[in-house]
Amino acid sequence: MKKNMIVKSVFAFALCFFFSGISHAQDWKSILTGVANAITDGKVDAAVFSIEGTWHYTGPDCKFTSNNLLAKAGGEVASKKVEEKMTGILDKLGFSEGCTYTFNEDGTYSSTVKGHTTNGTYMYDAETNELQLKTKLGLKFNAVVSHNALQPKKMGLLFKADKVMSLMQTIGSVLGSSSSNSILGTANSLLDEYDGLQLGFALEKQ
Repeated sequence: MKKNMIVKSVFAFALCFFFSGISHAQDWKSILTGVANAITDGKVDAAVFSIEGTWHYTGPDCKFTSNNLLAKAGGEVASKKVEEKMTGILDKLGFSEGCTYTFNEDGTYSSTVKGHTTNGTYMYDAETNELQLKTKLGLKFNAVVSHNALQPKKMGLLFKADKVMSLMQTIGSVLGSSSSNSILGTANSLLDEYDGLQLGFALEKQ
């Protein structure tokens, strides 16, 4: 009985829109679009994102592990301040125009910093956005891939404080930077200043 009443109600609702005229067709389309977006939680373009391909370094990226920590640090102003400081630090380590990361379909990757290329393997979990990089020397680096469904050609690789320090230390030693110790000291002071900070790189697909 209840099922019949529901069917009749839906039918009557549909008839109301049918007889309301062609002038309301666009409104009806908007309603349907809104319902579709609600069902998919607005993530209609989420499947477009793929980590595979060549990504160019565009600048530093940073995020706090929680909104509470972000608020304590001073909000978005703190994020901008960190990114500005990291720009100089990463630039001295060779992160500038020409720095790239390439992720291949077969699970291998290569990164080019200041003309020096490093190869290894990677594992990416699209559900958790966790990425593990393993160099040919056996060094492992865990990162979180940050991306927006509406910008599938942009992403950030974010590392925990200890991991990003280890990564920069490795890069500094490989490049033979004479000032790497000073650079790393500055970076370490920055991480100590902001608790719960994740640092990394903003990348854009070629």
